[in-house]
Amino acid sequence: MVYDNPWGTFLVEARDVLEKAFKLAYPELEVKIQLDKPPSREYGDLSCSACLSLAKKASTNPMEMAEVVLKHTSLKDSSFIEKIVVSKPGYLNIYLKRSLMVGEALKSALTLKDEWGYVKTDKPLRIVIEHTSVNPIHPITIGHARNTFLGDSLARILNARGHSVSKRFYVDDVGGQVALLAYAYKLAGDAILKLDAKPDHAIGRVYTTISALVEIRKLKNRAENLRKSGKYEEARRVEDELSDWIGILSEVEKKNSDVLQTLLNGMKFSDPEEEVREILKAYELGSEQAKQLIRPIVEKCIMGFKETLERVDVSFDFWDWESEIVWSSIVRRVLNRLMKSGCVKFENNVPEFEAGRIAEDPLVRRRLGIPDGFEISSLTLLRADGLTLYPTRDIAYSILKFQNADVVINVVGFDQTLPQIQVRLALYVLGYKEQAENQLHYSYGLVKFPGFKMSSRRGRYITLDHLLDESEARAYMEVSKISPHLSEDERRRIAKSVGVSAVKYSLISVEPSKDVVFDWDRVLDFKRNSAPFIMYSYARAHGITSKIGVESVEEFDPAFLTQPLEEELGLNIAMFPQVFVEASENLSPHTLAMYCNSLATIFNSFYDSHPVIKAEKNVREARLALVEAFKITMRNALKLIGITPVERM
Repeated sequence: MVYDNPWGTFLVEARDVLEKAFKLAYPELEVKIQLDKPPSREYGDLSCSACLSLAKKASTNPMEMAEVVLKHTSLKDSSFIEKIVVSKPGYLNIYLKRSLMVGEALKSALTLKDEWGYVKTDKPLRIVIEHTSVNPIHPITIGHARNTFLGDSLARILNARGHSVSKRFYVDDVGGQVALLAYAYKLAGDAILKLDAKPDHAIGRVYTTISALVEIRKLKNRAENLRKSGKYEEARRVEDELSDWIGILSEVEKKNSDVLQTLLNGMKFSDPEEEVREILKAYELGSEQAKQLIRPIVEKCIMGFKETLERVDVSFDFWDWESEIVWSSIVRRVLNRLMKSGCVKFENNVPEFEAGRIAEDPLVRRRLGIPDGFEISSLTLLRADGLTLYPTRDIAYSILKFQNADVVINVVGFDQTLPQIQVRLALYVLGYKEQAENQLHYSYGLVKFPGFKMSSRRGRYITLDHLLDESEARAYMEVSKISPHLSEDERRRIAKSVGVSAVKYSLISVEPSKDVVFDWDRVLDFKRNSAPFIMYSYARAHGITSKIGVESVEEFDPAFLTQPLEEELGLNIAMFPQVFVEASENLSPHTLAMYCNSLATIFNSFYDSHPVIKAEKNVREARLALVEAFKITMRNALKLIGITPVERM
């Protein structure tokens, strides 16, 4: 028989057997069966502690209750349960028919191959995942890359689960940062698009340059005015910040001296802040002249993004331009409806959506999953000059995303928790209650480099491109040590794959709510918990099957897998479909990454202890089936986190 989820079948059997037994033994009690993994094999493969919490209600003690429940259990309809026993102080321990589970899992994996583990949902949904969405003013940085890899992995997981997934990139081309970049373009022209660099990298340097020039000008004026007013202490603080910006400008000058001089000359005859405001206003109103300034430079930056994303095998179905949402008038319609909702107040003639007042309703908090005690401030909807703000436009974009979706997942940093809640509250007030409930903020922590403080505006960031270059170079050195016999081309090819995979794994394997501390020794550790370590285990397995061939895999007897490590490896293979199901339901790519690491660890122990090629025929065939099933499982699991294993290392 082919099982799409053998371990899941065991869980269902155990739960059904215990639910029926409790119902027969204590029909008056409402019992919810929770199954846990016991601390050791001595206590079975699953354990139920329900008697510990329910015994008092039944006027008995946990041990007596467990014994009564046990007498009402029947295993006649179960395939994988060997026995159930009671242990102190009242646990019901379920033992698995381990050999049967291993055999059925291997047969299922070998039959299903590329579909093994991908258990389909019985309730497929249309899901939009918006991720990455880097501002088009600089390259994709390592901080953004965590967003990219988490979003891409979520899409892969949910698609494999049977959902219809749409991946969207939101192009933030309406705002002060892009307007400032456009101002630089206005001053320097096409020269800033023809720099000898990847377009997004060149644009990033120009953005840093113009930011520094404008900030220096502003800080000089502020410091001078403070000194004239006798506020010397404040002036010194401003001058300290000014020194930092001057230092940044001197760094930029070494690479972009010509562009710097052009910008300096142009700024002599203009007011930067006023010019930026005018560009911003004109673009939001759809001015053709403003479009000719902003569109070319944003499109160039996106070209750079796409080149980087192709390098890491990440793609999007839609590139949604913020400007087109503004020009479509939907933002104004959203504003008008909010104004009429009775939930908007005016502060200094600026409309503010009273999100906090709406969230005072316990029902609203519960429906939207807003934590108790989380303070929610009002949301400013317009600037003083009447232009829209990013959160207001985001409300409109949320409505558009739901036109063809049941669920929307926004992969956005933890620091955006408040704006994401405010947007959902606005949707709720506008009558999109179901959509507000089904828009999920998938938050994640920072990526930190010890001793390095990142600032995009100041040009102090580590680009994903540069990180990948270094990762590939380091991987090449390691691959050359491990396999000096490989050709130069093959070492380069393997290093490229390993380098990209190492960076991906390092950013996915940490629980999203936690920060990632990037450490090269961990990222490229060939001995534990890294992509190179996992990929090396796969290459070792491929080395076995490539020497023997897999023709005899279909004819094997799992009864010859008698060693503890063989059983452990087989059981972990059996667990993969259930791990996948839980990862998809909990939106937890990191659990799949850690599963791959655990599977690789067990396989390497098996590889070091039990020969396959030199084993006696029946044992060899069974072990070969085990190895091939491991390869299928590892390949399918890695695919979900965007990693393709190599066959040689």
